Amino acid sequence: MHAVDLIAAALGEEPGAPPGETVEGICCVTGTVTRCIPRKLLLGKSFTNGDLLRAPHSSLVGVAAWRAMSCPSERKNSWLCDGESFRKLTRAELRRVVIAGDYPSLWSGYATTSYKKHGSLRATVNSGGKRVWLFEMALVDCSDHDRLLLIWERLNRELRSGFSRSVMESLEPNQFTLKEVGYSRWRDFERWARPMCRGPLYQFLCYLLPSMEELKDERKSQVLPEGQDARAPRENTPVAAADRGLFDEV
Repeated sequence: MHAVDLIAAALGEEPGAPPGETVEGICCVTGTVTRCIPRKLLLGKSFTNGDLLRAPHSSLVGVAAWRAMSCPSERKNSWLCDGESFRKLTRAELRRVVIAGDYPSLWSGYATTSYKKHGSLRATVNSGGKRVWLFEMALVDCSDHDRLLLIWERLNRELRSGFSRSVMESLEPNQFTLKEVGYSRWRDFERWARPMCRGPLYQFLCYLLPSMEELKDERKSQVLPEGQDARAPRENTPVAAADRGLFDEV
């Protein structure tokens, strides 16, 4: 099973009939024998990712691969597909899915900010409890959900105490950050984050953190006792309910 197969199944007849006559052959994308059209109708001379093709020497491309990769949202949006629905995701929606940890039995997912790459060429098809997202060009294993939540809750707590997302991503604090949070607190965070900061899971979770605009909206919605700082983490609720919130549908 390839991600293009899931997407094509979910799209149905979109975007319509394939161009030209179909023939039986080996799809260059999936490496399987299926109904195909000439490869040049999908992948032109500017295509440079031949290493991602399972049958790079084939001159044909399957109808399913053509259908999936012709969908603009396959490369321009973050998405989750289970073969029945192809769901475009905002960053907030993606965050809720990842933190909730509830997935279909068979699915593939892509998270992007670049809007240029074909996510289906790199994305993993997950089954049997496997939870691997494609984040840009990195595969992120989210299968250990308990560990994921521990990292997520610490990042959220620090974000709300004065650390910026960019500082947590790079571990390069500026003078303003050090003054805001204190050197001792920064050193404690750095010792915790340094061993994993270049790893795909840590970087993915940093990307999923709420934006400044979301934090402002969150603070406005909070009713705080007089004198309490809205940035301070609330006791026993290190992750906002909306971020833990289980999606009714995934």
